[in-house]
Amino acid sequence: MTVHALASSSVSDRMGRMYRPQKLIYDLTRKPYLLGRDLLIEEMGARPGEAVLEIGCGTARNLRRIARRWPGTRLCGLDAALPMLEIARGRMAPLARTHRLRLEHGTVESLEPQTFGERGFDHVVFSYVLSMVDSPSLALLRALAVMRPGGVLHVVDFGAMDRLPRWFAGGMRLWLDRFGVEHRPSVARLLGHLAQRGDGRLARRTIAGGYAELLRFQKGPHAAGPLPPAAPLRV
Repeated sequence: MTVHALASSSVSDRMGRMYRPQKLIYDLTRKPYLLGRDLLIEEMGARPGEAVLEIGCGTARNLRRIARRWPGTRLCGLDAALPMLEIARGRMAPLARTHRLRLEHGTVESLEPQTFGERGFDHVVFSYVLSMVDSPSLALLRALAVMRPGGVLHVVDFGAMDRLPRWFAGGMRLWLDRFGVEHRPSVARLLGHLAQRGDGRLARRTIAGGYAELLRFQKGPHAAGPLPPAAPLRV
């Protein structure tokens, strides 16, 4: 397993300051409210030999579960927070005998399949990442650009919370806003637009009263138009 540095110093420093104090307790503190992650993994349908990339992999919590549920896959992780990748490296080490593993310290703007030794990815995962990036649309398009034809994009993130009690949904939105996190309806709209123009197929559903949203977009064999090159944004 290898870890390389591709993030700009400014983004890396900011992410390092944010996550260094909580890197050892991150998974424990997020478990109660990052719903739908295990459901996404269970329904991935990854096959042996396929390349799986998680953008914003953090401590590799999801990658470890993907390795157990879908053995024989090639696992790649990208994250801008080096302290989180340090935890990920230690936790992924026991799986190195049965999986090809590669972790990269970087951002979406630095994302190229060749960096991971791949020509393209069969599965790309965003788990509670798009709700906090500067431009989720650019992040999505960049992910689709590095996917193989027929590859699948998997997204789980906060939903509109429209079927939850108002007091709970309102309080949750206020709390998330403190951290710059919010529901991004533009994500589903963009994928829906791509599906309508023939670039792929979209499946969408919500869980827990709209608390979380799961999106599954299968890239078509041919694109109706060119996807844009990498653009500056933060993971």
